[in-house]
Amino acid sequence: MLKTIYNKFINLGILPKLLISYLILSIIPLIIVGYIANKNLSDTGLQSVRRAEEMANENLRAAEEIGKTSIADSVQALDRKSTEAIELRTVELASRIADFLYERDRDILILASFDPDHARYFDVYLRSNRDVIITKAGKGAPGNKGKAGELQPKNPENKEAWRHLPPPDFSRVSKPLYIEITFVDLRGQEKIKVVDGKISHKLADVSRKENTYCKAEDYFSHLKYLKKGEIHVSRVIGAYVKGWLYKTPEGIKVKPESAYAGKENPHGKKFEGIVRWATPVYDGNGEKTGYVTMALDHTHIMEFTDHVVPTEERLAVLSDGGSGNYAFIWDNNDRCISHARDFFICGFDPKTGKEVPGWISQKTYGEYTRSGLTLEEFVRKLPSFRNFTQEKPGSIEQMKAGTVPLDCRVLDTAPQCQGWHEGTQYGGSGSFLILWSGLWKLTTYAAIPYYTGPYGKSKRGFGYVTVGANVDDFHKDANITKAKIENSILEEGKGILEANNKTRELISERAAYNRKLITIISLLAGLSVICISVVISFNLTGPLRRLTEGAVAMSKGDLEQAIEVKSKDEIGQLAQSFNEMAKAISIVDKMKSEFVTIASHELRTPIQAMMLGVSGILEGYSGKIDEEVREDLELAKMGIERLMRLVANLLDLSRIEAQKIELNTSHTSVAEIIDRALAEVSDLAHSHRHAIVKDIPADIDGIMVDKDRIIQVMINLLSNSIKYTPDEGKIIVKAGRREKEILFTVADNGYGIPDWAKDEIFKKFFQADSIMSQKVGGSGLGLTITKSLVERHGGYIQCESPVPEEVFSDLPLGGERKGAIFVIHLPVSGISEV
Repeated sequence: MLKTIYNKFINLGILPKLLISYLILSIIPLIIVGYIANKNLSDTGLQSVRRAEEMANENLRAAEEIGKTSIADSVQALDRKSTEAIELRTVELASRIADFLYERDRDILILASFDPDHARYFDVYLRSNRDVIITKAGKGAPGNKGKAGELQPKNPENKEAWRHLPPPDFSRVSKPLYIEITFVDLRGQEKIKVVDGKISHKLADVSRKENTYCKAEDYFSHLKYLKKGEIHVSRVIGAYVKGWLYKTPEGIKVKPESAYAGKENPHGKKFEGIVRWATPVYDGNGEKTGYVTMALDHTHIMEFTDHVVPTEERLAVLSDGGSGNYAFIWDNNDRCISHARDFFICGFDPKTGKEVPGWISQKTYGEYTRSGLTLEEFVRKLPSFRNFTQEKPGSIEQMKAGTVPLDCRVLDTAPQCQGWHEGTQYGGSGSFLILWSGLWKLTTYAAIPYYTGPYGKSKRGFGYVTVGANVDDFHKDANITKAKIENSILEEGKGILEANNKTRELISERAAYNRKLITIISLLAGLSVICISVVISFNLTGPLRRLTEGAVAMSKGDLEQAIEVKSKDEIGQLAQSFNEMAKAISIVDKMKSEFVTIASHELRTPIQAMMLGVSGILEGYSGKIDEEVREDLELAKMGIERLMRLVANLLDLSRIEAQKIELNTSHTSVAEIIDRALAEVSDLAHSHRHAIVKDIPADIDGIMVDKDRIIQVMINLLSNSIKYTPDEGKIIVKAGRREKEILFTVADNGYGIPDWAKDEIFKKFFQADSIMSQKVGGSGLGLTITKSLVERHGGYIQCESPVPEEVFSDLPLGGERKGAIFVIHLPVSGISEV
């Protein structure tokens, strides 16, 4: 590790080295001295403070013990009162439901006392209505006509603990009590039928189960045993509505495609069911003529519990099954008939008339899969309340199917079901606590004292009401009292600690003052050392940094460099020498450029004259020549052409370096650029027997460039590929668009470019292989000019060699054929886009 740090230090610049050295030699001793002094002062102060705190803690501990005892007694007393209040509310709910059911008994006995008549039955249907609360999504709590506390007593003697709550302001709608009223003859044939607000002529034989509600009613088989004034009351009959639950980090949630579930899913389909009353009808001679039936809309039973909240809120438009604070109803056989989540209500399959089996545990479902029975048969044969424990998870298969009705007799994942059953078997009411899903819940129960017909066979009556309350909400009042007592203890503790704090502050104040003084002295000394170090370091390294920047600029071609000389020491003398050297190099470079330009211009005219003379002789203007002379002249012509290209390249290069080259940009076809370049090099390619493949998309956009200069660039690249590729090679020319760029690609399967030469090939007069360059006639200026012209257009050029096989799979490679790729990137809209 030390070696690594040393290597990093060696590689740092002079300025960081100087700063680090100064700081290590000066700051570290100051830090050590300051630390030792601060520690000694802190230790002395801490020992004094610790003794004072021990005395205060003893006093606080005694006060806390007294407070805990008071809090426990207070919470226990408030819990008992709150439990009694919720139990009483549960009993009241059960009694109200029983009274409501007995009113239905009176309705049917009154109707049975009249002769059957369509008009009378229809009139009874229309007159039998009851308000229900409209459940709207987003409206969770009752709206009140005024805020709690707005109404104040006029008599001052009544002001003590005055508490007034305005009546709930729910939106309500009047709804018929009965879905159906019928008169059935002794054979089960309907004779009168009022349904859905009108007299129906679709009369059915209800002795056949398939003709009844949900194909599930068997009430007619019980009617022949009824005597005058006796009533048969059915169980709740309705089509089961499916629902799906899923787990989230926030808890169990209801999927939106599920049935209605109050706040959790206010838009779902609601459970629709009936409870049917039936009693015999006799004529004036005392002869039984048939039976009158009244099918109560089950909604009116659910209204008793759907809006109950066992907290200070009291009532809500939408029940909230997820909160755990809600009421629900079970029938005399422990089947759920009212719940905040409608998919928990037991129901029937309206297609078959069969009851949907209750939800069971995963373990019990495994027994079913091995039993060979249908699920309905298996559940029907299950012993009631067998091995109930919440340690069992619910059946995943039933959850996936969305069929999870709650039948307490087989719901072996919910031990509270067994508690409710046992608590109501002899009637009455009660409560108990249960740890459910990690939360303590208070659950109360009360039997519904309605004993008409089959419900008279059990002291449980019609069934029972249960109310669930989260203990956290249930303990709200107790927690408020607890908080008050704890605040009192806290205030007492503050008083006890106040004296201790004054002592501690006195000790700490003097110790802090001394530490502060030492710290300030250390900081001032440290800052002084740092400032002096920085000033000295910058004076030493500033001129060196300016010399380095000037040298870097000269290496990039910017020869006009001059370093400001501010001193006459060794560094100032070095700067002066650098300026003189830079000036001399700049003069020499200008002389070279001027020489190249003048020489190129002076050579162009005699070279062109030589070219015209040789060409004229070859074409026969000076008479016929023999083949030996022609060959010599052809060689001379080739040399002159090479010399002309060299002169042209030198002139272009001198213009570029002098920044005198001008671009005549216009909107140009990409295909035209490539086609013109290919035409220029076609003879050269043909002489080497190369195959040139052109790949230009038909829909490629045009480009804003100097057409002649870009053609020159493409000719340079193609000429290089042709010259540096062994005969019978392959060259690929591509064009394409990528975002705001046009890409020109030239790839070959030539000799390739050595790795060491990839960064050098764009420098002027550079030739990676001088022997090969002499053979093919290269000057080392083509790629330099190409790169300069591309950059002048706001683009850039890339080179890659050897060619990866996966890039051009159809390019033959191997042996001496390593290949090279040149890619030119040019902005579509010209230089202004860059």
